[in-house]
Amino acid sequence: MADEDVIDLDELRTALVRTCARLKVFPLPGVVVLPGTPTPFHVFEPRYRQLTAEALRGDRMLAVATLASEEGATQDRAPIQPIAGAGFIEEAEELPDGRFHILVRGLARVRLVEELENGLPYREFRAELLEDVYPPAGSAALLRQRRALEACVLQLAEVLPPESGAPQLAELAARTPSASTLADLVAAAVVSEPDKRLAVIEELDVAKRLDLVTGEVASVILMLSQGRTPSA
Repeated sequence: MADEDVIDLDELRTALVRTCARLKVFPLPGVVVLPGTPTPFHVFEPRYRQLTAEALRGDRMLAVATLASEEGATQDRAPIQPIAGAGFIEEAEELPDGRFHILVRGLARVRLVEELENGLPYREFRAELLEDVYPPAGSAALLRQRRALEACVLQLAEVLPPESGAPQLAELAARTPSASTLADLVAAAVVSEPDKRLAVIEELDVAKRLDLVTGEVASVILMLSQGRTPSA
């Protein structure tokens, strides 16, 4: 993870708002990038190598969209899920043959509103930034749900070995001030099934998202207690 002290997230979100007028989209089967979390990618297809190169020459912004079906991976303009995770390329390594290793840091949820004609092999969309929805009383009204999720993460750390990263996740959860960010960070670490990760990114209501992620963590704990291995 890059040093967050040198990352101006407000500045990056402002840049993302500008980019939403013509946002580069990297569609993949079963992949969801959640805000606040880093995701590594190996970019090898020529069209996405071009997308990456163009993004690196510009503001480094892109969205990772989830294909509606795995069959879409071989299609040029396959249907995609309308809610996606947008972020910026935090790290990039170009290999001698033109492939890239990149690390995308999720910034926000976006709705892909309209695909734009660009005459390029990769896709661009007009998008809109999506904001979290809090209860009328604000984040203070989420204290009970936040504590429930933190308790589940602590319990998960007790049943998993230290090398799993669960203790570090519990520490991170305890010092994450935003309930929205907390739900996304835990989901990124614990929720592995694509449809459930998609449900997390599609949920704008922070209270419902906290409940959703808490339920998923509780399910993992239950499976571990029964001697079953959660699906990866």
